[in-house]
Amino acid sequence: MHKISWMIAAALLGGTALRAQPAPAPATGQVRILATGGTIAGKGNATGSSYRSGAVSVDDLIAALPGVDKIARVAGEQIANVPSSDMDESIWRKLHARTLAAFADPDVAGVVVTHGTDTLEETAFLLSLILPPTKPVVVVGAMRPSTAVSADGPQNMLDAIRVVTSPASAGRGVMVVMNDTIFDPRSVTKFDVNRIEAFTAPSRGPIGHVLGLSPRFFGPPQPQPETLTLGDARLPRIAVVYAYAGQTEDEVRDIVRNADGVIVAGVGTGGVSSGARKALRALAERKIPMVTTPRQGHGDVRRAEPPPAPKSDDDDDRVPTIGGRELTPAKARILLMLALQKPRTYAELQAIFDRAGTTN
Repeated sequence: MHKISWMIAAALLGGTALRAQPAPAPATGQVRILATGGTIAGKGNATGSSYRSGAVSVDDLIAALPGVDKIARVAGEQIANVPSSDMDESIWRKLHARTLAAFADPDVAGVVVTHGTDTLEETAFLLSLILPPTKPVVVVGAMRPSTAVSADGPQNMLDAIRVVTSPASAGRGVMVVMNDTIFDPRSVTKFDVNRIEAFTAPSRGPIGHVLGLSPRFFGPPQPQPETLTLGDARLPRIAVVYAYAGQTEDEVRDIVRNADGVIVAGVGTGGVSSGARKALRALAERKIPMVTTPRQGHGDVRRAEPPPAPKSDDDDDRVPTIGGRELTPAKARILLMLALQKPRTYAELQAIFDRAGTTN
């Protein structure tokens, strides 16, 4: 008998050759999706060149995930639906509250936060500081809107769900998943505004990949930073001074007016112009905390305690600042906001940045 005819006959006779295999049992773990908007929820033309962020609901995002019911039982909450340039303290507080509520549910294995990519790293870092590492949390986005050809959002979301439901994610706290890659929120940054491989970790590299049905981590969980309390009062106002050639004293004074703290995104290892230095000295005299970071967002900036004796009037160390360690200016701002919810000494602030500002 011809091979094909034999296979058909076997199937008709109830043979095992083509017998339908039993469907996989539905997943039992639950994942809570907290949606905030962004490009991943965008809608526009097929090329992705023109779209509106935050136009798709969390229910529609979940409906576009093929086979998600084989990975986990997924429930969604719409926390906000905004471009991530509009992410603010009120949305952060809702995310914090709803994540803690998900942690308290014994059926929930982990939480996935969908987010616009422009400020994704800031929200991920904030959550890593104010959430206990009780259950895994993944912040995920997309570089192409949901209506674009080859939209990357569904794959990124499926990867995020696989990460938070994996036993290997225990103790890792908050992570970022983009383009098959897992990052630590302290080291990840967005470095490209167009390509889907937009995120990198220049100092440390990724902590894992999702190249199959489960994540692969490159090492054991790193020690998590001490959890900081998110109080009820409005967070302190932190100004960011971005250094550049020819920056004047008046320009800096305008930026830092009424600030509770300052992040200096300096040149080199955190330097500023002589004019900027004069404005910063005035802040130091008023005991306004200042943190020094590199404007390029890459490198380990340390400061000695107490600051060494100045070599000259133009010596940067003449202005006492806290070393921002490996944090970008934007992440240093997040950490200083949380740290200044109560009065702290220079040494206490430096200790906080030493703990949370590096993965060492």
